[in-house]
Amino acid sequence: HIQAQGTSNDSSVRSLGVIEWSARYRHDIDFNQALSVKLGQFFLPTSMENIDRFWESPYTISYSSLNSWIGEEFHPIGLDMSYRYHFDSGPELSAAATVFGGNDSMGALLAYRGWTYGRQRTVLGDVLALPELSNLQDGQIFAGQRDDGTKPFGRDLDGRPGYALRSSLALDELNIKLTWVDNRGDTTLLHAEYAWKTRFAMAGLAWRISEGWEFLSEASQGSSEMGAGPGIDIDFYSLYGMFSYRLNDYRISYRYDQFGIDDQDQMDQENNEFGRSHTLALMWQEEDSALRLGAEVLFLKSKRYRVLEGPQVYRDSDSISVSMLAQYTF
Repeated sequence: HIQAQGTSNDSSVRSLGVIEWSARYRHDIDFNQALSVKLGQFFLPTSMENIDRFWESPYTISYSSLNSWIGEEFHPIGLDMSYRYHFDSGPELSAAATVFGGNDSMGALLAYRGWTYGRQRTVLGDVLALPELSNLQDGQIFAGQRDDGTKPFGRDLDGRPGYALRSSLALDELNIKLTWVDNRGDTTLLHAEYAWKTRFAMAGLAWRISEGWEFLSEASQGSSEMGAGPGIDIDFYSLYGMFSYRLNDYRISYRYDQFGIDDQDQMDQENNEFGRSHTLALMWQEEDSALRLGAEVLFLKSKRYRVLEGPQVYRDSDSISVSMLAQYTF
């Protein structure tokens, strides 16, 4: 999965780069059981909304706060092994484990910038900009951090592989997924980048209510820390619920999001955050068509402290964003 993009802002994202690459082997043990092994960089199949090719969502233009963050900071680079058992009565149960590296800076965007909404999928080697915060300036405690931003995917910083465990249960009209992720970062400064120790759990549910109606929900809670002491220590959470209705070639979806960050350290930098949003999207795509059109409006209300070069600032953000999408997949 190679992405070409252009940006109008001054950023370090690459105009051409690799989002996913993998080799996969599957072995059917018998009619009911299968083993699968994947090697490369890939998205874990945890999302309930990003279910289309290239980790796209058929429901909305912008992803939920949880999956917007995953798109930016979490595509494991490593080995994934999964086992699936299909019961004769219909349900399917699976369990999987992933060992990965090259994702040590995961958590930097949440701590320094906070939650956001979008559809960006960071490519291998991208550097994402960070706010001009006081503790990243010359002479401050984290001045050793590279000054052009944070690199979510690249060389492994601390040589300590992370891991993820997940399981799922698929019934006729219901799909439930549980995931635990721990990148096992050692929290130190290596190669001008801090290794963040980030751990989080995710739970997801998809319910096909009727032929046209669906309900989706995901929730995540975790923590991330960096530096001695630690220097920065946050707890974070994100959850959403979405109703979606499809009629012929049209789909209309409503999503409610809530997210937050609780600052646990004693640093001057204040990282507390709370926010919620409402998203309404209308999508159009004919069956078997490569063309997809969409329109979306997102209402966001959030609060977050910022420590910039000057005094402490408390920022309230009430915004409305309108998005249009024309997409051709080949």
